[in-house]
Amino acid sequence: MALNLIDIPVQAGGWFKPAENINAVAILIEVHDWEKGRPTPNGPKDSALCDVTVFQDAASLAAGTPQVTKGQRIEQTVLARDLQTIKGGATIVTLAQIPPKKPGAHPAWVWRPLTDAAARKAVIDYAGKRDQTAEAAMDDAPDFD
Repeated sequence: MALNLIDIPVQAGGWFKPAENINAVAILIEVHDWEKGRPTPNGPKDSALCDVTVFQDAASLAAGTPQVTKGQRIEQTVLARDLQTIKGGATIVTLAQIPPKKPGAHPAWVWRPLTDAAARKAVIDYAGKRDQTAEAAMDDAPDFD
């Protein structure tokens, strides 16, 4: 019988920090798990557990050399909420901040769909090559049956 290996999503990548990725040209987010009201020291928060691939600049996008973080928690209110419907899938986005509606409030972080068609294609091509490499490695693994 062949094994159907499925990775257990684990939080090994810390927490997503939007301020560190505000200027990224593309972010590939693969959502593995989503929890409503996950208990935290700061009270319950909606939480997404994701693999986050960040292309910080055009050079890293062209070369296919992003920063990859597996098992990263995204708990910023709007960012996490927007990932709820993507559980089990992926999206390609950038980050933006919108001004607060109330005086004295903090600006909100929001995802923006990646509209640059060439950049979007480059991210999709990167993901395709990554998946092909992983499949080739599995095919090359010894079969002990």
